[in-house]
Amino acid sequence: MDTAQRQWGQTPWRGEDAVYPQEIAPAPEVAIVGAGLTGASTAYHLARRGIMATVFEAARVGDGASGRTGGLVLEGTAAGPLKDVSTCVSDLQTLVRAEAIDCDLRLPGCWEIEHGDGAANPILPWNDSGQPVNIARTVSGGVVHPVRLLQGILGAAARHGAQIRENAPVKRILAKPRPALEFAAHTIYPEYIVLAANAWLPGLLRNIVKIHSSLTFACATESLDRAVLDDIGLGAGIPFYTADLPYLWGRTLEDGRVIFGAGLVFGSPAQLETSTVNAGGSRAAIAKLQQRIRQLHPKLNNVRFSASWGGPIAFTPDAVPLLGHHPSSAKIIVAGAYSGHGVALSVRVGQIIAQTIADGIPLPDWGSLDR
Repeated sequence: MDTAQRQWGQTPWRGEDAVYPQEIAPAPEVAIVGAGLTGASTAYHLARRGIMATVFEAARVGDGASGRTGGLVLEGTAAGPLKDVSTCVSDLQTLVRAEAIDCDLRLPGCWEIEHGDGAANPILPWNDSGQPVNIARTVSGGVVHPVRLLQGILGAAARHGAQIRENAPVKRILAKPRPALEFAAHTIYPEYIVLAANAWLPGLLRNIVKIHSSLTFACATESLDRAVLDDIGLGAGIPFYTADLPYLWGRTLEDGRVIFGAGLVFGSPAQLETSTVNAGGSRAAIAKLQQRIRQLHPKLNNVRFSASWGGPIAFTPDAVPLLGHHPSSAKIIVAGAYSGHGVALSVRVGQIIAQTIADGIPLPDWGSLDR
């Protein structure tokens, strides 16, 4: 679907107008579907190993989940610690430094906040849905400019030999008699296929993946001065997310704006593609979020918003991400459904996939599609 038809609102994120070479190349050793952070990281780590990979993006780079995230960098998974994904934050930092990616990566930690007085815990000066809010703990993490990070990893992958194809939607995945990707006008037969399409996976793998796809929402306030940021408890610039319900996450930007996020509208990939933030459930979710923000603190009662938007997200029933082989072909690897923990985790998952393809290292058991 042409991105011009997507009506998910405008994010605060701006990247460079990247141009990827479009010369015709032979069939790749590895075809990657989805140019988000998982696909970009997979291509990068394969290219570093001398393995030719081509990334196929249905629309434009950054128009899906990776470009519409709030840029919170969190450790591990939403389901808690899992094998091989306990150092996602430090691995991300290592990649950013190695490739000198200018993406405003800051790692001051992240607050896990909870509703209630929290006994001895520090209290934020908020009233959220009639409840006080406390800082339960500070965990590993921070923030990043997600579009610059994504473009930086893709740029590094391209420098090492990977290819990126925008506006190349896949029509069908074929697992037998050998892996194939069917496009509108042709079919390719790579040795491996990596499906990193996140919330769109149910449309590509009907009745195979068990995930819930949805749009989630965020708003950026107008720029607030330092005194206001201090008054509302966010002067330290530490991002936060709730460890209980009702869910809320947020972060500050360098220009003084504050991003808050919450709310979900579920649907099939086709329904999400045609959703608009200006009508229906998406419009109601954004209005509810803005009202909630204005009620958090008196200094936010009349705050204006500089941006409001939605973006795709995916969940498994148990919040454990997908990272496994297609049931009909070990040469097709599926990854996604990070439940909001995707920034650092997806980069680490791309590295794991590359190790599986290049070295034959088994994928972790927790991500199997048939669990």
